[in-house]
Amino acid sequence: MAGGSRQRVSVAGRELVVTNLDKPFWPEDGLTKGDLIAYYVSVAPYLLPYLRGRPVVLTRYPHGYGDKWFYQKDAPEGLPDWIPTWPDQAEDGRVIRYMRIEEPAALAYVANLGAIELHPWLSSCNAPDQPDWAVIDLDPAEGATFQDVLVVARLVGQILGELGLTGYPKLSGATGIHILCRAEPGTTYAETATFCELMGRLLLRAYPEKVTLERAVAKRAGKVYVDYLQNRRGQTITSVYGVRPLPGAPVSAPVTWAEVAGEPPRFTIRTLPDRLAAVGDLFAPMVNAPQDLRGAIERLKRIV
Repeated sequence: MAGGSRQRVSVAGRELVVTNLDKPFWPEDGLTKGDLIAYYVSVAPYLLPYLRGRPVVLTRYPHGYGDKWFYQKDAPEGLPDWIPTWPDQAEDGRVIRYMRIEEPAALAYVANLGAIELHPWLSSCNAPDQPDWAVIDLDPAEGATFQDVLVVARLVGQILGELGLTGYPKLSGATGIHILCRAEPGTTYAETATFCELMGRLLLRAYPEKVTLERAVAKRAGKVYVDYLQNRRGQTITSVYGVRPLPGAPVSAPVTWAEVAGEPPRFTIRTLPDRLAAVGDLFAPMVNAPQDLRGAIERLKRIV
C-alpha cells in the first residue's frame, strides 16, 4: 500500500480516508505506515475472531516505532459511526468508551491512527466479568534468556497434560510466551487468576532456579516471571497476530507444542501471512473447546 499524504480507500466494502502511507514506521527495515495497515487488513480473517465483541485498547505510535507513544482506551474524537463502542465505568467513576473492532476496515482505521499494538480484553462486552481464557504469561526478567522461557513453557505443557487440559502457546512477539487455556462459560476472573497463580506456584516448586512470582522487578533477576496478575478485569495482553513496536516489526503468533520443544520460528509482518497460508489459525481449535478450570484448581490446591 503506497501513496501520498491523504487518500480514500475501500476496505471490504467500506470507504475510509488514510494518511501518510509512506511515513517510515520501522525505518531500519524499510517498513511504512502503509505496510502496517496492509498487514492488518491481510490478516483480518484470522485476527478479527479474537477482537470481535471485546473492548480493545490501542498502543499508538503516531510517528512509528521508537518514537513517542501512548495508550488509548477511550474512543478518539471523530470515530466513524460504523465502529461500535462499549461503555464501562472505571474505578475513578469515569465512563470509558472502548472501541470494538469488528471488521477489516476498523483494523485499517486504527492502524492509520498509528496503533501498532492491539490489546483486547480477555472477556467480552456481553460478559465482562467472565474471561474466556486464562493466560499463563511467561516473561523473562533481565538475565534470563528465551531458552529459559522455553524450558518453563515445556513444564507448563507437561503440567497441563497431567491435569487433562490443553494449552495453546503463542510467542509474545518480544521475549516471552503466552499460554492460553479456554475457560468454560461462567468462569470468573478470580478463578482464572487462582488457576494461573497455582500453576505458577507449582512451576516455582519444580524449577526454583529459573521461576519467580516476585512482583518486585528487582527481585526477578535471571528468572522467568509467571505473571498471573494479568488475569484481572480490564487487563490485556497483545492480541494474537498483533504487531509489536520492536525492530523488524515482529508479530505475536501461535506456535505448536512441537515447535516449543525445539526452537520455535519467529514471525514478522513480512513473514506471518505465509505462515498463516501454510498452517492456518493454530488457535482456532481453542475457541470452541472450553475446559473445566474449576476442577483443575481443586487438583492444584491439593498438590501445591
